[in-house]
Amino acid sequence: MQSLSAIFVCAAVFAGSVATQAQINAKEEAAVRGVVSNFAESWNRAGMPGFSDLFTDDADFVVITGKWLKGRSEIVSYHKDLLGTLYKGSHLAPDAVTVRFLQPDVAVAHANWEVSYTKDGNEQKRTALMTLTFTKQAGKWQIAAAHNTLTGGPGAMGH
Repeated sequence: MQSLSAIFVCAAVFAGSVATQAQINAKEEAAVRGVVSNFAESWNRAGMPGFSDLFTDDADFVVITGKWLKGRSEIVSYHKDLLGTLYKGSHLAPDAVTVRFLQPDVAVAHANWEVSYTKDGNEQKRTALMTLTFTKQAGKWQIAAAHNTLTGGPGAMGH
């Protein structure tokens, strides 16, 4: 009977640790998704407040044209210029976001985006799929690398 009690105790402890790990994973996934949401929120506000905080100092970002941006300052400068020209007054909305953890402090997310903007007086829409690699340092998730691929709208293959 004692060994049966010991088995129940071990099972209860194991079940508790699984539940705790699931809660940790859910919390971390929510934090990564929060960075994706903050990307869109920053894009949609004048001056892109908080945008630079989303990236590591040495982040890489490949934009929809294939241009490779290196480092936080180049990424921020490029996007601020973009929002002052082609995408001025645009609205960016993430659609579906998936998150997968490669390590406890490394995650990959795929985000479908839609951006609406006006060009030559006509409303335009583009869609894209972005792959983002996140690292967690000092308790904060940041984008270490991103690759944005145009999937629909002006400039997409077949359009």
